[in-house]
Amino acid sequence: MINLNKTFSTTLKPIPPYNFDSTVLKPAHYPDPLKVYEAGKYWFVLRLNKKVYGIKLLNKGVVNKPEIQIVIFSKTKPSQNEIKDIIEEVSYRFEFQRDISEFFKKFKKDKVLSPFIKRWYGMHGSCAQDLYGLLMIGIFLQNTVIKRTVQMTKNMLEKYGIKVKFDNKEVYYFWTPEEIIKIPEKELRNLKVGYRAKLFIKLSQSFIKEKINEYELRQLPVEEAKERLLKLYGVGPETVRILLVEALHHYDIFDHIAPWQQKIYSRLLFNKKLVSVDKIIKYVNSKWGEWAGLAASYIWENIFWKRKQGKKIDWLEKEIRL
Repeated sequence: MINLNKTFSTTLKPIPPYNFDSTVLKPAHYPDPLKVYEAGKYWFVLRLNKKVYGIKLLNKGVVNKPEIQIVIFSKTKPSQNEIKDIIEEVSYRFEFQRDISEFFKKFKKDKVLSPFIKRWYGMHGSCAQDLYGLLMIGIFLQNTVIKRTVQMTKNMLEKYGIKVKFDNKEVYYFWTPEEIIKIPEKELRNLKVGYRAKLFIKLSQSFIKEKINEYELRQLPVEEAKERLLKLYGVGPETVRILLVEALHHYDIFDHIAPWQQKIYSRLLFNKKLVSVDKIIKYVNSKWGEWAGLAASYIWENIFWKRKQGKKIDWLEKEIRL
């Protein structure tokens, strides 16, 4: 357990429109102990320059006049340079300074998108984890049901992750690649993660070998970043899509759909049980072009917000394989 105390607080003004709740929380993601969410509040752990911080975000504004208070918790009082780096990193991960007003102007009357835009106006992409952490989530999600993913994540984090207590919340974060490669595969298998034990180690070794630098990747065009990421052990089309869209914030890519996603998109876009992957991808890209990734997110997250808010959707429960 790492205990952190409040050390700094400031208020930031994201570029409007900015919808706090629908940006920080994505109900389509499986539940994990990596964050705590309450309406208007969000807690997560940030590892930056080998130091660990607790971050609390509080919504202090409205969509068209957003203000977000960021509270930093740390072991010792951070320097001004550390505070600057933390604020810049949090701003990047939650897109405080990204202007997406063109998206709304362009598609506010779109027959398909307009209802979703109206409901979630100001929703941005976001990712509380760093690139390596998101890779670990990708491993947990492979070839299984949500219930098992949740249990494996819990087991691994309790054994090898870090548990951070701040603001009366307890939040976990991932190990580093250098730490996990020292763990025997058999020891990892004892946590009932199956073949993923080998993948955790091999992918982490590859991450180190390829000298993956998240900050460099952020500056690359989408295809170049994709090429770099596909060199990592075990990273395929679906994992790389998640990394590009969520960690690197590319809205201009929608080129892969997992089988279980295919069934959901078929319902949402065509009101049919099953439409070919090629048809779905072609449809989304032809209609929304450079904004395809964000447009798909609006449609996708909407159905999961409905579920979170208590609406029972029988066909969705079947497809997400609880």
